[in-house]
Amino acid sequence: MMVQFLWSIGMWSWVLASTAAQPDNCQLKKDKDGVRVFTCPSDTSKFRSLRAEFMLENVSLTELAEFMLDGDNYKNWQFHTMESKVLERRERQIIYRVVIDAPWPVSNREIFVELTVIPQSETRMLLSMHSIPYPYPVDDDLVRVPFSQSQWNIEKVHQGLKVIYHMNIDPGGYVPPMLINMAMAEGPYQSFRNIKQLMKSRKR
Repeated sequence: MMVQFLWSIGMWSWVLASTAAQPDNCQLKKDKDGVRVFTCPSDTSKFRSLRAEFMLENVSLTELAEFMLDGDNYKNWQFHTMESKVLERRERQIIYRVVIDAPWPVSNREIFVELTVIPQSETRMLLSMHSIPYPYPVDDDLVRVPFSQSQWNIEKVHQGLKVIYHMNIDPGGYVPPMLINMAMAEGPYQSFRNIKQLMKSRKR
């Protein structure tokens, strides 16, 4: 349960780690079904950062961008996401809210994220996601995530799309850092596997 909760927060984060960062000093935590997940030291946070790598076969940059801009659908593939709703939409950008189901006795989390699709060339695209303050009614039963950053570096290759994902987060409230650092791998693996399966099913 805690693993699922931690990933659900993390997935909506926008990365602090540099796009040039390599997993040389990172620890491989999961390597299964074409998804590799690393945890890495962070110079700016008490929490370890996350790096993941996976392939999306027979998927175009446009198809992935459209999939990620469908924020209302996140609850259908994002691990332990109870609610997902697009609040504002612009060209190649959305602001959305998600509510994360956390295991007792940890409080459920709420986060507001700005996602921007940034085409870089005919073969490269960047997805930038970061938490933002948002004028939304306060729910005393939810803890708002104060900081999250993540980045998807996407390259078109012969087989489809190669994705390198970076993430860093402060989940807010009290969640033991050691527990977060130990639990970061399983959730990303499950959600990225879900994306791979959903994108594949759309081709049938």
